[in-house]
Amino acid sequence: MKRTADATRDELFDAASQLFREYGYAETSHADISAEADIGRTTFYEHFASKEDLLVQLVQRDLPVLIDEILSEIPPGLTPDVHLRELTVRFVEFVGTDHLGLILHTEVPRLSLEAQAAIAASHHALSHEVMQVYRSGVASGVFGALPGPVVGRLIQETMMAGGRAVMDVPDPKQHVHAIAEATAAFLVNGLRADP
Repeated sequence: MKRTADATRDELFDAASQLFREYGYAETSHADISAEADIGRTTFYEHFASKEDLLVQLVQRDLPVLIDEILSEIPPGLTPDVHLRELTVRFVEFVGTDHLGLILHTEVPRLSLEAQAAIAASHHALSHEVMQVYRSGVASGVFGALPGPVVGRLIQETMMAGGRAVMDVPDPKQHVHAIAEATAAFLVNGLRADP
C-alpha cells in the first residue's frame, strides 16, 4: 500500500524526533532518518531540502502546539508577577526536559540564519504573551520600565539560562522544578519596580 505524502512526512518527522532524542541532532543524518522511517533517501528529498529543513518544519509543526499547551495551563486572572513566574517555570521545564526543547536549545545557534529566523517565528505566541505580561506589570507598577529590546532579551536569556542549568545536571527530571522555580524568582525579582 502506497503512503500518502502527509503520512510519509509524519513518518519522517517521527523518525527524526526519535533519532534526535536518542543520538542528538548533529549525530543523526538524513540517511539515518530515512532508514528509521523505512523510506528511501531520495524520498526524503521529495519532502525536505535537508536535515535542517526537516528540523525547521518539525518545529513549525510541533512548537506552536506545545506553546499553546504551556499557555493554557496558566490560570487566568493572575497578577503580572505571578503570571510571569508561571510562564518562566513552565518554559524552563520545557527547555530543560522536553526533547524538542533540548534540540532547540542546543542546535538553533548552529543553524543557518534563515532557519533560526523561521524557528524564532514559531515562538511568537510565547514571546507575545511574555511581553504582554511584562507591559501589564509595568502599567500596574509591579515591574520597572526598561527599553523593549533590553527587557525582551533579558527575559529570554534568563529563561534559556534556566533551561541550560537543567540540562547540565546529572538527573534533569529530579532537579528541574527547583531550577525552574529559582530562575523564575530571579527573573521576577529582578524586574520588580522596587527590587
